[in-house]
Amino acid sequence: MSADGVIQLTRNSPPPVPAIFNTMVFRALNRTLAESLPAELMATHRLMGTENDRQQGARFVERRLGAIPDRDRIILTHSTQSALQMLLLDVVGSARPLAVEQLSYSPVRSFAARYGISVVDVAIDGDGLNPDAFSETCQRKRPIALYLMSTYQTPTTVSMSLGRRQEIAEIARRYQVRLIEDDIYSLLAESPLRPVSSLVPELSWYLLGTSKSISTGLKLAFVVAPNVAEAARVFWPGHGATYWMASPMSAALMSELVSSGADLAILAAVKDELAARHRLVVSGLNGKPLASDPGCLHVWIPLEGASSSEIAAALLADGVQVGVSTSYAGDGWTPPEAIRFGIGNPEKRSVLEQAISRVCRALP
Repeated sequence: MSADGVIQLTRNSPPPVPAIFNTMVFRALNRTLAESLPAELMATHRLMGTENDRQQGARFVERRLGAIPDRDRIILTHSTQSALQMLLLDVVGSARPLAVEQLSYSPVRSFAARYGISVVDVAIDGDGLNPDAFSETCQRKRPIALYLMSTYQTPTTVSMSLGRRQEIAEIARRYQVRLIEDDIYSLLAESPLRPVSSLVPELSWYLLGTSKSISTGLKLAFVVAPNVAEAARVFWPGHGATYWMASPMSAALMSELVSSGADLAILAAVKDELAARHRLVVSGLNGKPLASDPGCLHVWIPLEGASSSEIAAALLADGVQVGVSTSYAGDGWTPPEAIRFGIGNPEKRSVLEQAISRVCRALP
């Protein structure tokens, strides 16, 4: 809840699990500080991550990729957003466009506009990115790269089927389109499918961040480059002009959490709490149509014959802030009316229950 009393459901944070989180982090910090004095640990940036950071990062992403990548393909960055900005500058550039899902994570469009990168929309359907539309876009627009979320897509919550992932990988390979796959929500899924990047690794830049699964304030993201040379080419030259490098303390903490397996304990607690909150949402919406999953941090509600902006305005007046479908679309296309809200940010379930009750009242 914000200082003005508004319940913020536009934020997509993992739900708090203070008991297990505090225990695991205290232990990890104690082990970290027993091995390195603070002055030594924080004396300099950990450019691209230390050898141990990259080794633990390889173990972390192995859980999703199904095989452990060469640790020298791993770059430890400050956050998914900072990694995306480096990739847009050096992997995409301004010569050819970036393809994105028709409804997509809005900062990507903002970053592209900042760097003079043109964006082309690719139609989506109930199974995610539409392969026919992607193939046609590749033929007509010749995008150099595709940004996508294949698991718990923002904002629609869709997770692609295996067959759809294979189709997208085959099209990317056929047209030599690079993939920038943001897999940040996947660690909360009960049985997530392998990312598209695992099917076409030679073209893929795979991102697995921590802020949506472990802690919002633990702003770290592991990037897996197509190869060792590309990892160094894209990230190393930018170390003097940008700030994509991870905080030394955060990096050391995450390496210790992964090394000890404590991150898995935190993830398990987050998933349990998220499932409980999802049950509250389903019950509180009283049969209203929604798209989500017990492992998904956000809920997408299509609206029939109603204005999402009017409903969002009414909810804000009632003390609840939600997102609207137009926030995730580019200019020149009017998306179907829908609202989206996160269920992890409220500190307590009781606050979420209040918010859901107000959302239910506002829906047609």
